[in-house]
Amino acid sequence: MNVFLVSENDAITDRIQRILFGERLECPASHLLSIDLAIPLLAQAEADLVVVVLPEEPERAVRALDMLEHMPRHAGTHVLAVGPASDPKVVIRALRGLVDDYLDDADLEGELLSALARWRKTLASGTHEAQGRVIVVLAPSGGSGSSTLSVNLATVLAKEHKTAALIDMKLETGDLAALLDLKPTYSLSDLCQHVARMDRTLFERTFVHHDSGVHLLAAPRHLEDIGRITPEGIRQAMMLARSVYPYVVVDLDHSFREEQLQVLRQADVVLLVLRLDFSSLRNARRTLEYLEPLGIARDKVRLVANRYGQPKEVPYAKVEEALAMKIAHFIPDDPRTVNRANNNGVPIVLEAPSTKISRSVTKLAISVNGRHTNGQLTNGRHKD
Repeated sequence: MNVFLVSENDAITDRIQRILFGERLECPASHLLSIDLAIPLLAQAEADLVVVVLPEEPERAVRALDMLEHMPRHAGTHVLAVGPASDPKVVIRALRGLVDDYLDDADLEGELLSALARWRKTLASGTHEAQGRVIVVLAPSGGSGSSTLSVNLATVLAKEHKTAALIDMKLETGDLAALLDLKPTYSLSDLCQHVARMDRTLFERTFVHHDSGVHLLAAPRHLEDIGRITPEGIRQAMMLARSVYPYVVVDLDHSFREEQLQVLRQADVVLLVLRLDFSSLRNARRTLEYLEPLGIARDKVRLVANRYGQPKEVPYAKVEEALAMKIAHFIPDDPRTVNRANNNGVPIVLEAPSTKISRSVTKLAISVNGRHTNGQLTNGRHKD
């Protein structure tokens, strides 16, 4: 078990370490983190258990929870918070955030032993709720075709797993509903207006269903509704999406507001979609430079060259050299097929499944699905 302890209280740290040791859970010195260092370090770790000791002062405890809310949480990570039970504001804030269990520091030994017993029972019974895989499709600039790719990627995953979520986070320009010929009744802004009572039932009613098995959470219909979307609403929506769907595909805007950052922090894979031209290359480099300080590890990011094979495009080897990354996948240029499918509101993989572009998108879906094809890789990369 990979156990981490986030604490700035030496006395409580020693007590927790002794309890963990007695329960045969090793927490080495390298896994003792300050609150300030927790986010970047845990972003790189596959933690099974994280114990967070909150500061004694309620205001500092709430600020610590706000900070830890941005901690990337891997599937299966269990988070315990230790703090005073006398302040309901802190307790409620903790349980509404990333914390699975809140422990009263006045009875640390009893509370921690009970929490560990419950956690182990859940693991042993195999009832720990599986977390869906979040795939973020991000274009560094407009015109990269990321929305078309998002729709088709979600369609392939839905066909494979009977259902998949598709979330339109291009708040000003989102057109996923049109690409699927759907007319949503509700949108992200409606969901965020009811964040205080957001539960699974309300969440699922906000989606509109496509015959392919794709369930779409649409962007706001009116520009004035965008202001109703909040980081807290997006954070809760993403956590619910992961608990409901095996795959969550998010078409993400490159504006990098706090709402977009909430999605990136929960991403398992970030597909950075670019065209092989100088403008897209420049913006892709800026995006990569921006993602790293956010705790988005480079190994989560995969470069996808869209509309590959256009005349006078930048050679892909020079793109890879400029970005210091290999292109993981190439989507061939096929404007006639893409335009016809988009105009009809039908995913390409359904409208023209035998085309090169459909086969390429399917291979990309398989790669983020954790499966591999035989004999279809060129130098470790999907390429038609």
